[in-house]
Amino acid sequence: MSAIYQRARPIRWEQVVGQEHVKDVLKTALEQGRVGHAYLFSGPRGVGKTTTARLIAMTANCTGPSPKPCGECESCLAVRAGSHPDVLEIDAASNNSVDDVRDLREKVSLAAMRGGKKIYILDEAHMMSRAAFNALLKTLEEPPAHVIFILATTEPEKIIPTILSRCQHYRFRRLTPEEIAGKLAELARREGVQAEPEALHLIGRLADGAMRDGESLLERMLAAGTAVTKAAVEDALGLPPGERVRGIAGALVLGDAGAALQGAAQLYREGFAARTVVEGLVAALADALHAELGLEGQALEGADVPRLLRLQAALDEQEARFARSADGLSLELALTHALLAAGGGGAAGAGAAASALPADVTQRLSRLERELAELRASGGQAAPSAAPAPPAGVRRASAAPSSAGGAPAPVPAPAPATLRGTWADVTRQASMQLRAFLKPARMHAEPGYVSLSYDEKSAFHAKQIAAKFDEVAALVLKVFGPVTFELVAPEGGRRVRLGGGGDDAGPDGGGGGGGVPSSPTPSPPSPPPAQAAAPKADIPAPSPAPRPRASRGPDFAPLAPEKSAPQAPRGRAATLEAPLRPAPPPSPD
Repeated sequence: MSAIYQRARPIRWEQVVGQEHVKDVLKTALEQGRVGHAYLFSGPRGVGKTTTARLIAMTANCTGPSPKPCGECESCLAVRAGSHPDVLEIDAASNNSVDDVRDLREKVSLAAMRGGKKIYILDEAHMMSRAAFNALLKTLEEPPAHVIFILATTEPEKIIPTILSRCQHYRFRRLTPEEIAGKLAELARREGVQAEPEALHLIGRLADGAMRDGESLLERMLAAGTAVTKAAVEDALGLPPGERVRGIAGALVLGDAGAALQGAAQLYREGFAARTVVEGLVAALADALHAELGLEGQALEGADVPRLLRLQAALDEQEARFARSADGLSLELALTHALLAAGGGGAAGAGAAASALPADVTQRLSRLERELAELRASGGQAAPSAAPAPPAGVRRASAAPSSAGGAPAPVPAPAPATLRGTWADVTRQASMQLRAFLKPARMHAEPGYVSLSYDEKSAFHAKQIAAKFDEVAALVLKVFGPVTFELVAPEGGRRVRLGGGGDDAGPDGGGGGGGVPSSPTPSPPSPPPAQAAAPKADIPAPSPAPRPRASRGPDFAPLAPEKSAPQAPRGRAATLEAPLRPAPPPSPD
């Protein structure tokens, strides 16, 4: 018993679904006798390239009444069965040598056995070698009058130009889900099986434009011998239930973090892959977006176009994490980032999205992401414990000269920062060169804090970003607003944080290097020699001038710390505040 896609293959031009721009031209040319000697059919798999080639062979050799092909004469039946002596289908993937072409050239000159046309169908023609193409070139340019060559390929760019110039090139397009669903409904009626339109439309969408794939999926459903329903299709193909996915999508739109995370976790526990769940959410959000734009689709309560676009962009951006890990935690992190990104265009919306998450959940997720980034940056070894990150919006200030009373000058803390955009907004505004250096980075963002992490494999990219830290910092400030920005990069197997401005000085005392530019802190005036030589007992000696900052070289080699200085985590972080302006010098008092 043959497969359903073989039984459903068209035997007349009217039965071909789609591809009107191809079949109308070929049908008219065959009726008028204006048949070309060589054709090239290109397009995705399963869209009708080989079927159209067989229809040409049937039309050229049909002995039945018009219109041709009749599909019932001896010649048409032989072509359908693949037994016609003058219609040869050759797999170019396995017959791609010069010897194969030489054998073909010897047979081309022979007359047709049944007095019609000899048709050579070369499937997967792009697999032929260049030498084989060159050997075929002369025959393809001036073939005998009774020979027609038809080349079919999914990769026309691999066909050499001299072959392309000698063929009539027809490009086949992908079929729409509606076209595939209509053909599947006809096949289901022919097989005597009831099928829901929603189920057939789902199969048409999963076929991705290939009619043959849609027919194969329908055959899997017909093998069960029951009605084809949407639930049955989802169960057979291992897809999460559509209604539950739409419920999670609705929770994302409304900012209900608890319902969204619980629903996704339940689907993961039931055995559905994290990537499959996210793909279903993106499809549900796209369907709701179509409804908001006035197209056909199912709307979601409380949805609007900007929010749907932010959710889709965030989920699509987070989908890359599943290449590294596709567990339940990765799924929760993806949904959490989507909730934060879709909080709104301003501070109020982002703050509402952040507050929708429980505080303990946000802290746990942030801590896990930081630990993962540190492990990757240290090559899998546990990184040295670092000082706890300051709360969102609190400035990390470098050591400043003490005042006369010994107390440090108070540094006013900026208002708590919130997330106003996504990392996609940063990369979109970056230059092409900077975008290439940012591509392998892992971004972590939370209200008041943004960090970039590079692993050992991306040390070169990290070094280039360190050299362009000012440019990256300005983009982060423009998109996210006032936040603490850090760069975590590998350096000799150790973790290093780069920044500028008010930063955490490392053990070498250096902290000036890339970041938001700030004016250097002037050293206090040196005392006169007489006072410095012998201070009186009741007058305290003036504090020594602070050690000048040591500049780092282009290779960021660490400087040896002072013996008396405690070994603090190496790094420097910049607090970005708008607008950018240098800090005032300290009072001489």
